[in-house]
Parts: sequence; C-alpha cells; structure tokens
Amino acid sequence: MDDIFRQSEENGALLVSKLAFPAPDLTVKSIDKEIAPGLKVRIYTPPQYTSPKPVCIFYHGGGWAMGDLEGEDGQCRTISKAANVVIVSVDYRLAPQHKYPVPFDDCVFAYHWALRNALILNTTPNQAFTFGTSAGGNLAISVGLKIIDLGMGETLKGVVAIVPVTIDPEVVPESLKSKYTSYEEHDEHTVNTGKGMKTFYGWNPLVYPTGTFTNLAVFRGIWSRWKRSLCLTTSSQKTEPASKSIPFSLQSRHFAR
Repeated sequence: MDDIFRQSEENGALLVSKLAFPAPDLTVKSIDKEIAPGLKVRIYTPPQYTSPKPVCIFYHGGGWAMGDLEGEDGQCRTISKAANVVIVSVDYRLAPQHKYPVPFDDCVFAYHWALRNALILNTTPNQAFTFGTSAGGNLAISVGLKIIDLGMGETLKGVVAIVPVTIDPEVVPESLKSKYTSYEEHDEHTVNTGKGMKTFYGWNPLVYPTGTFTNLAVFRGIWSRWKRSLCLTTSSQKTEPASKSIPFSLQSRHFAR
C-alpha cells in the first residue's frame, strides 16, 4: 500500500513539473462546511445562478484510499459553471484508516444532507443527481442504488459516472470474460496499475455487488464516460452490453488515447 501512495505522489509531482494547469475559476463561489464530525463538503455555486435546479453530489476518485477536495477542485468549478448547477463535493473518509462502510456511509449521509438543505443551497427540493470519477463513479452508482433501496428513488434524477469502477474482476459474468481485458492490456500504462486496482478492490464490497446488472433497471439514467489505455476501460465498458436487455437509459462514450 505504501508503494501505491508513493507512486501516486511521484506521478503527481511529475505532472505538475511538466504540465501547465489553469488557475481555479474563482467566479464560481465555494464554501467549505463540516456537515458531521470528520465529514466535510465543498459547495460550489456558479456565477449568475438563480433558478433552483437538482443538486449535484460529487464523489472524487482515488481508489477509496486517496484523493480529496483539492484534487477535484478545478473540475468541480468547471462543471458547476458549464452546467449552471450547485455542486456539493464530498470529502469522504478514506480507507484503509476508515474501512468499509465508513466512506460509503459518508457519501450517503452527504446525499441526505444536500436534500435537507435545499433551501440554503438554492436547489430544487428533493431532487439530486450523483456524479463521480473512477472510485467516485462507483460511489455515485452505489449511492444511487442505496437511495432507491431506501424508497427515495424519486429524489434521484440521474447518475454521472466517469471511468467508473463497476466490476470486480473476480465476478465478471462468464459471457463477458473474453472482453474484460484492460487489466492485462493496460497493466502498467498509468498509475492505476493492475496490481494497484486489485489492492483498491478490497476496500469496497459494493463494487458490482450482485454479480448482475439487473439492479441497474431502477435508475432513470446513467451517463458514463471512459478513456482508452486505462485498467478501468472494460470495467466501464462492460456496463453497456450487460445492460442491453434492461429498460433504462444508459449513455456512454469513450475518449481516444
């Protein structure tokens, strides 16, 4: 685990030394707030925001063990402004210090908190959508399923999942195993190595919880994006063919290398 953290820090430093990143868009207002002991969120409100809309609950990536509000700050500001939505970015507690279900429970709590505080956030009452990248994409889907299990499905207007972790390699359906190849093809192409991903998988039992995509039918819609050359490529892609016979909306696209 220490090797994974060290590699991530080294790669991050390398990127910063070689790439120019735009300054945060400060026209998007942000406020940090502790909503429970040990649980903080960052609320983004775009400029000229007036009409209430469903609130966006955002979950960062990082294998459920890394990542924070700062790492996704630029992306949240860009999305908030472009989509003209209020975003509540969740700084959920991380594994391995906080084992499952703590990170997941934090994310569910933040969803409820955002609904309860629609008046303060200036968002549409009892309407939200979840949004996440990588491990955060998994949380976006998992939280959606939990909300529906709690009988609150009418509050969930959609799920946005960017390169989501959806399928533990150990439980890939037999009919899809021949196509589930990205863990071998892209094993060492990025910081998300095959070895690293296997370590991350041990921290979240809600990855592909039932071994079937049938439960996706409860969603109004899922919007998924992935990129070639990632270990997670087929984890994201396989959501599509496995859901062909299920009556729900799945929109997915991939990026070139």
